[in-house]
Amino acid sequence: MDQNFSLMAQSRANYYTAGSPVQFVRVELLKGDVTGEVAVCLTFKNVGTEPLTGLVIHFKCKDASGEVLCEDDFYYEQLEVQPGEMFGADDAVFVSDTPVSSVEVEQDRAFLNGRGVDLRGYKRVRLQTPRILPGSIARMLQSRTGNNLLTCVPQDTENGWFCACGAFHPNEEAATVCSECGGDRAYIKATLTRILEEARQAAEQQQKEINAVANGVDPAAATAAAAQAAINSQEATAEFTPPEPEETEEDEEETNAELERVRRYAPKGRLFDDEEDEDESTRMFDEDEDDEDDDSFQRGRYADDEEESEDDVMAERIIHWAPPITAVVCALIIAVSLIYHFVIA
Repeated sequence: MDQNFSLMAQSRANYYTAGSPVQFVRVELLKGDVTGEVAVCLTFKNVGTEPLTGLVIHFKCKDASGEVLCEDDFYYEQLEVQPGEMFGADDAVFVSDTPVSSVEVEQDRAFLNGRGVDLRGYKRVRLQTPRILPGSIARMLQSRTGNNLLTCVPQDTENGWFCACGAFHPNEEAATVCSECGGDRAYIKATLTRILEEARQAAEQQQKEINAVANGVDPAAATAAAAQAAINSQEATAEFTPPEPEETEEDEEETNAELERVRRYAPKGRLFDDEEDEDESTRMFDEDEDDEDDDSFQRGRYADDEEESEDDVMAERIIHWAPPITAVVCALIIAVSLIYHFVIA
């Protein structure tokens, strides 16, 4: 009676056989849709360098209580499995009415190009369980690679490498492409590295925004201020400082002349009175230590002139006679105005 079988459960091998040309990959439990019987199927891979033509294994199936349901040898015959290929998933080694909980497998003998190889002497090496990726990272990796089987962290180990689909590839296989999911080893690792770096940068940016909010700073304003500070720093660095103008001989002569004028006007090198002087105005006066009359200073000439000139004499006379003459003229104008107003008009 023909019937279809659907997958009930599957489990990857938790060990690999170091140095062996044949590796046990996984066990699958299939359930018949008519009888409900459980079929046990085992998958192996040729990791050697020669075609595999036959394999003999010893298996033991147990139920949930650990009781052995079946223990027997199984022969895979008339094979033509090339290096890197898998086989066995279509062959049921045992069919049971009782649910199967565990399966033990021992490799006995392989046939490579008709040549028998004893597999019982190869040591088993226990494998660590592949680490599962966070759901969001796994979905992003699947989306970018177009491979929905990638759910694990790709790892390199001393004995081989784990693909992101969870498959283990021993060093004896020397493979760069996963035989189970078809993923390229280097491409998957590079893609996941980029995803993790983007996630790290996003987390750092989020933390900066949280810190800015905690400190009472607008995140956008803080970012803009930082950018403007960087721009200002660059502009300040690149700013051109013009050289100071060189002094010419003419400038030097003017400077010397100014110094000489200061010396003449203030023989002791001061243009301003001392701070204790109550008068804050600027005065140019003789500082003759023998003259005790501080109020005696000469008007209309430099303090260090010794002789009076004709201009000085004339100025003195004008200053002396100007007030009375002005008064007389003003009186005459007023008198003429009164006469014109009261007599002529």
